Amino acid sequence: FYSFSFVQVVEPGVGASTICTRREYARWLVAANRTLARNTGAKVSPAMYIEKVTEAAFDDVSPEDPDFPFIQAGLAEAGLIFSKLSRGPDSDGPIHFLPDRPLSRQDLISWKFAVENHSLPVANRNKLQERFIDIDNIHTDVWPAIAADVAAGDRSIISSAFGYTRLFQPHKPVTTGQAAVALSSGEASEHIGEELERLEAERHAEKAVAAEIALEARAQKEANAVFREELDRQRQLTVEAEAVAERLREELEKLKSEREEEKYGVMKERASLDAAKEALSRARLEVDELLQGLSSEKVKVVFERDRMEKLLAEIEEERDTLENVKSETQVEKKALVLARTWAEEEAKKAMAHAKVLEEARKRWESQGIEVHVDKDL
Repeated sequence: FYSFSFVQVVEPGVGASTICTRREYARWLVAANRTLARNTGAKVSPAMYIEKVTEAAFDDVSPEDPDFPFIQAGLAEAGLIFSKLSRGPDSDGPIHFLPDRPLSRQDLISWKFAVENHSLPVANRNKLQERFIDIDNIHTDVWPAIAADVAAGDRSIISSAFGYTRLFQPHKPVTTGQAAVALSSGEASEHIGEELERLEAERHAEKAVAAEIALEARAQKEANAVFREELDRQRQLTVEAEAVAERLREELEKLKSEREEEKYGVMKERASLDAAKEALSRARLEVDELLQGLSSEKVKVVFERDRMEKLLAEIEEERDTLENVKSETQVEKKALVLARTWAEEEAKKAMAHAKVLEEARKRWESQGIEVHVDKDL
């Protein structure tokens, strides 16, 4: 019993003579299996309840029950005990685990062999009756486990837990001490020594660690004394350093004030430069606008100059034409003057000739000579 308390299967404070309940044995059986089983495939795992997914194996073990993971998964979901999960589809009605009832001897044996995953032999009633005279009081489903335990000889769980007896008394309650002996018997007996040795080694290691911690604590205490002395010295140095720091802080404040004044002057100069830069930008913009206007005017002037040059060329051409016309007119005028002069002279000559002819006609007519003048003359 002590060994199982030591390996943290049976809770501390549980008396060996108290009656073991079905929930306690289920919890200890699953815990012992997970602690002592060396084959990973033979270990059972406590279940985690998933709402609307997990089906309760028993009507009296709810998910809120503290031993629900051990009873539900360790035994029922693993198919190691009869439950609502393992009954046939035609079966119906509630099934109760009765967790707070005393554990019976036959449940102790059947659960133990089921968890240890034994390949159980075929039970022979006559042979079992030679060992237990009350064989007919034992449930037939437990007979293979009884047969396997009888065949174990000196490693018999029944003999270890209850001593030699011809009466199995399957429904008799089991004490926690007997349950602990049963848990440590069988396959568990091969590994519990190893587990105890491992835990003992861990305990010695913990003691060594504790001794080392104590040594470190003593060294730490001595170091703390040295540290306090050093701390006092450092505090004195800190006071002196703070005085120096105060002087440096004052000088720094003074330098900071001077730098602020310089910064203010620089900011004023920068503001002036920014204003000048802005004015220069505006002037440049105005110059660009003037240049653009001058460019437009230049284009207009060039256009007007070309137009004027064209007009001058046309005027020059017309002037040349007029000069030619004037020259021709002068020539014609001179010709007309000459023609007029000639015509006037000819007219004078014709008038003089006509006058002579008229005088001759009159003279001839006075002489009785008729003179006929052609009308064309």
